[in-house]
Order: sequence, then C-alpha cells, then structure tokens
Amino acid sequence: MKKIILCADDYGQDLAISEGIVALVAKKCLSATSCMTTATYWPTAAKLLQPFQADIDIGLHFNLTEGAPLAVMPMLTSDGHFPSLTTLLAKSLTRQLNVAEIVAELHRQIDRFAEYMGKLPDFIDGHQHIHQFPVIRDALMMVYAQRFANHKPYVRCVDEAGFASLVQGLAKCKRLVIYLAGGRAFKPLLQQHSIPHNSSFGGIYDFEQANGYGKLFPAFLRSVSNGGLIMCHPGLASDDKSDDPIARSRLFEYEYFYSDEFGQACYNGQVELAKFRNL
Repeated sequence: MKKIILCADDYGQDLAISEGIVALVAKKCLSATSCMTTATYWPTAAKLLQPFQADIDIGLHFNLTEGAPLAVMPMLTSDGHFPSLTTLLAKSLTRQLNVAEIVAELHRQIDRFAEYMGKLPDFIDGHQHIHQFPVIRDALMMVYAQRFANHKPYVRCVDEAGFASLVQGLAKCKRLVIYLAGGRAFKPLLQQHSIPHNSSFGGIYDFEQANGYGKLFPAFLRSVSNGGLIMCHPGLASDDKSDDPIARSRLFEYEYFYSDEFGQACYNGQVELAKFRNL
C-alpha cells in the first residue's frame, strides 16, 4: 500500500468550510488539515477540531493574502488588509518585503494556533503556497529555527519533479508559476536545514473543472509517490456572502470525498491515508 497525506486547506476560513472538513475527518476521509488562524472564525472552528487532534495532522496555513494580519504590518499592507497574491508575488520577487515584518506575523499566527489548539502545529504550509516565495521562505527558516528546536513539524514542499505528466491547461500554468516563484529553490532549502517534508505533491487543478473532480482525483493518487501529499479544498454550501471564488468547487470536492467513489479510488490505487509520522 502506498501511504499518502490528504490535506484539506483553508480550515477556519469560514464555518461552512470548517464544518465540511470536520465531517470528512470524522468519516476518516482526510489525514490532515491546514488552519487559517487569521480568520474571524478561527476560535469557533478550533473548538470543532479539538476532538480530532489524535486522528489527523493539524497544521498552520500561513496567510499573507486573505483578510488582515494579526497586527499592523505597514510595509506589507496599505489599508490594513493583505495584498492580492499577484501583488505579494511581485513584492517577493523584487525583494520589497521586509523579512522582520514577515517573521513577526508568522510568530503571531503560530501563537494564535497554539492558543486555541493547545499545542504547536504538526506542520506548516502557506495559503496559495506563499511560504515558498523569496523572502517569505527566509522568514520561515528563521522562525523554524527559533520555535521548533525540539518539536519538528513538517513543511509542505510543492515539488515539480513530475511536471511533464501533469494535466494540461490552466492547472499546468498554475503549477509552473508556483514552481518558478519558489518551488524549485524550496526543496533544497528544506534539505539543507534538515526539515521534514512530503516526498511529492499533487492536487492542483483548474477549479472550473470541479464538477469532474471524481475523474481528476485518481490521477492525483497516481501522481504522488509514497510519502506524498495531496491538497484539497472541500467545504459545505454556505450562506456567507463573503467573496470566495472557489465556493462552488469546495462543495463538489466535499461531495466526492464523502462518497463511496472516493474510497473505491483509494482501494483501486492501493493507497492508504496516513499522518506524516506514520508514512
């Protein structure tokens, strides 16, 4: 059996996302979830997740593009809110980010995780993969050395070794951008600092194709090696009127993972979901 991590991102972003993820965790359809501690809903969502701390990996989804920071970041924010992903990436590539400011915000987000979960995160990744960007990855290395001398959380690595076999179209473009923006440099950095990380990565696709997620997911299972990680974005339907561009996709993913079809795909692929320490 090939053992992999299946991680639901954006936990805490809103209650519909969080409740959907908790339902899948209770059904043993996930082995990890990544938490946005900057979100207004985080304290409530954390309580829902606490009973499952022994069952899955629970990590920090480091956020610099959604909502607002936990304290003032004058170098990054002009109106008290995080910049768009495009703006953050441009600032990162042109070295216009202040590493000390990023370090301070990462510490705050870790502290807020620990405040409501009663422990440090099992892993760290980044919302929209920002943890791999230049300057931000330097800040992550600094914080990791400061905070995790004894506790060694794993860090998500979006590796591009299997790029040639990926699906075509927008998903391929997204993976290329992620790779060029930091993925190529990130794995050697993790190895240099002896930081645990997943062996391979999958789960990126064009969210406009979410109604066919059941056909896409078996390909994700085939694409990752033993010890790999597949990210996903499930959630329940929400009455929240806040702008979530992938709300429709979340429900398609949730319905797939809750179905017998998902279990059959894992069986057919000889895949077992696991926590990182059990890989």
